[in-house]
Amino acid sequence: MRTQGGLVVYVTSHGFGHLNRSAAVINRMPSGVPIKIRCHRNLFGHWRERLRRPAELFEYESDSGAVNPAGDSAATDGAATLHRASEIHTEALRTIDDEAEWLRNIRAAAVLSDAPPLPLVAAKKARIPGFLLANFTWTEIYAPHAKRLGRASLVLVAEMRRAYRDAAHVFRAEPALKLADFDRDKITDVGMVVTPGHDRRVELRNRFRLSADDKLVYFYVGRYGQSDLGWNQLEALGAKGVHFVGFHEAPSGRLPNLHIVPAEEWTGADLAASADAIVAKAGYGTVCEAMVAGTPMIYPPRTGFAEYRALDRALRAWGGGLPATSREFAELRVERQLEKAFALKPGPPPFPADGAARIAERLTQTCDASPLRTNDA
Repeated sequence: MRTQGGLVVYVTSHGFGHLNRSAAVINRMPSGVPIKIRCHRNLFGHWRERLRRPAELFEYESDSGAVNPAGDSAATDGAATLHRASEIHTEALRTIDDEAEWLRNIRAAAVLSDAPPLPLVAAKKARIPGFLLANFTWTEIYAPHAKRLGRASLVLVAEMRRAYRDAAHVFRAEPALKLADFDRDKITDVGMVVTPGHDRRVELRNRFRLSADDKLVYFYVGRYGQSDLGWNQLEALGAKGVHFVGFHEAPSGRLPNLHIVPAEEWTGADLAASADAIVAKAGYGTVCEAMVAGTPMIYPPRTGFAEYRALDRALRAWGGGLPATSREFAELRVERQLEKAFALKPGPPPFPADGAARIAERLTQTCDASPLRTNDA
């Protein structure tokens, strides 16, 4: 069994979309390629739910993503985001030589980053190829806020931009921003990086004793409870045979038509493939899961987060995206959009959905070609 020349995967702690996207790649890597995952400790449990092959987990943090205002996962607090990003980046940069030394000591063959910039610096220092998997960079997200916040924030964005340029190659995952900081010959467009779900709607209907006429809606508004949403509007739709399924109870208490499934048994992709419609914020993973499943999606605008533009364009181009206003979504007044969603039959996704397999093949080739490769009897 190969013990050296493996892959080290660095994943941001911002949201589950990055974790699910990286897992789609890792699960397609041959079992003979050793994989180590570097991420925030609070993601370890979620990795264990998603991994389908052996991989070691190690605690590490070099970026912080975006900070949402309390109770509002659809908006970004620019000042808080840049303040925290600066703290995390500065500390990780201080120990970047130690990280490079760790990569050398474990005889890593390659690094994959989704999507922190500093692991690419560590990889270059360790003289191994560092691959970036991204549909945006944090510099694209942070730059508009930095322009308003002043010099210190602009310096941070410039430092991160230089760090990203240490990537040996970039896998651009659609729907994507331009990734304008990179030369075009450094970028491979790989389409969507997603794990398609399984249609388990019969199992859901049996589990919750629903009739064939009841409508199933996958409902996801972030990992934290949203106490100020219009939960009474959601409950009222039960009288019309509309049932919602997700991973979290309403903060207001149990709703008879909001059904909860355990995350260790179900994925968001499974729920997307099993539902008649989706009501969710537009994140990379959920959008790709909706499009590959062919399930119409109702979503709110997201303020202060540049990625939303690409996701919104893709959903509209696909034909299954139904944008709601901020007020409609906050009050959960989505009956009108649900009626449209139930009647829609969107076509295939606007991008190929085999990105995970393409990336896994390239990474496997890189690890196989590494002079660090050894085999044990």
